[in-house]
Amino acid sequence: MKNPMFALAAASVLPFLSVASAQVPAAVDLDTVAPVNGSWTYRTIEGGSESDFIDAAAAVRLKIRCERAARKVSIVRTDVPAATATLTVWTSTASRSVPARFLPTRDLVADLSATDSLLDAIAFSRGRLATAAQGAPMVAVPAWPEIDRVIEDCRS
Repeated sequence: MKNPMFALAAASVLPFLSVASAQVPAAVDLDTVAPVNGSWTYRTIEGGSESDFIDAAAAVRLKIRCERAARKVSIVRTDVPAATATLTVWTSTASRSVPARFLPTRDLVADLSATDSLLDAIAFSRGRLATAAQGAPMVAVPAWPEIDRVIEDCRS
């Protein structure tokens, strides 16, 4: 190689490129993904509010939680079989892999600022939204107003 500094610079950039591209999830056509049967509930909790998606078997599959003082909205995917570093979220207009933390309860929690544009995409998603984590299947749920209420609670 003529310029060893160029080779060194190129090699040092490769890890960053692969990390950045890993943050862009594969496209999902939400019009063809069947949502889980169930419904959303909304309730106020100490310091904020929460919406839970409860499936037909009465299991909570997804939570959207507001911590008003921190102006933080958490997306909680329940019953994830193993620890993973990201939660992928798809809406009708946006998708993103979000850093997440794994809890001993097998919940995967992705925290977003109340002003994050992904929350707008979730609130205005047409028909449904979906989440997935490494080792866990995609879960698509209907987009109901209860989600919007939680997001607005954190913004007001």
